[in-house]
Amino acid sequence: MTSTECIDKVLEFAKNNNFNHIFAQVRGRGDAYYKSDIVPRSNFLKGDFDPLDYILRKSEPLNIKIHAWINVYYLWSANRMPLQHDHLLNTHPQWLDSKEFRYVNVKNMLSTMNRSKGAYGEGFYLAPTHPDVEKYLLNLITELARQYPIDGIHLDYIRYHDLEYGFNPVGLEIFKGEYPNLAETPNSVIREKPSWGNFRRKTITQFVEKASKIIRINSPDCIISAAVKPNIYIARNRYGQEWDLWLSAGYLDWAVPMNYATEKDDFDLNIRVMQDNLPKKYHEKIIMGISTYNQSARSAGKKVQHAKKLNFPNICVFSYNTFKEKPSYWNLLKRYFR
Repeated sequence: MTSTECIDKVLEFAKNNNFNHIFAQVRGRGDAYYKSDIVPRSNFLKGDFDPLDYILRKSEPLNIKIHAWINVYYLWSANRMPLQHDHLLNTHPQWLDSKEFRYVNVKNMLSTMNRSKGAYGEGFYLAPTHPDVEKYLLNLITELARQYPIDGIHLDYIRYHDLEYGFNPVGLEIFKGEYPNLAETPNSVIREKPSWGNFRRKTITQFVEKASKIIRINSPDCIISAAVKPNIYIARNRYGQEWDLWLSAGYLDWAVPMNYATEKDDFDLNIRVMQDNLPKKYHEKIIMGISTYNQSARSAGKKVQHAKKLNFPNICVFSYNTFKEKPSYWNLLKRYFR
């Protein structure tokens, strides 16, 4: 999404190989690949080029639908500060999520990341429990839905970093206000309380509901989707994603489980859990995510076949980069879609 040449190649590949929808990332690490008054422009873009506008115009005659893919809570992954002075990591470090019951010390965290790669997992996340974070994200979704004729909005990283996160001090005070009987409970004990898990899930579900309403109002035909952890139990209890509820309540049109397991048994288990927990009428709203970056074309292809056999025929392949870097990969994989 950084140049007309790159986008033209993506669209040519999609058209030649009968792909009908593209999730095009427009907000990666707190930056924008579109014109925004809210989100800082990506440093990878030159001049005044607007990738989202370009791909929308070029895709229309090809009958390919474009979904604006945004990383919701994921903010930054590098071990240095962003160059943009208006990046949220520079301007609002108090919005970061924490696992240590206090505000994140960005300088110390970057120093640790420099010494030990992976010390903080994927890096910096915004705090779902902070009201100003919610307001900011809803504003950027409103801007996208109003200013671009997008076919869909795809919510990625619509979750907590991991189980131990959620302890931004502002969010923690909100929790204690909602559960005054726990106001004097030590923070280390709060994480074990069922009410804490409920609070974490409720916070994200309320955001998804609000985002959905905004999109429905401003772009009624826009498809709303989310990338979700494939095992419903793990998604709900570890990451705060009760995506089965998001589907049943109508907040989402599609759920895209990231069923990126390389072992077929693990892949199958995730699907069986979906079958056991989702009423059949919602199965058609599942777009099964299958990875290409971590397995052979044959292994990915077998999973395509298996998903279809279990009546999940809608497939999302992640990602195009594999086909760009290894042209032979798609030639092997495409036979499994026949």
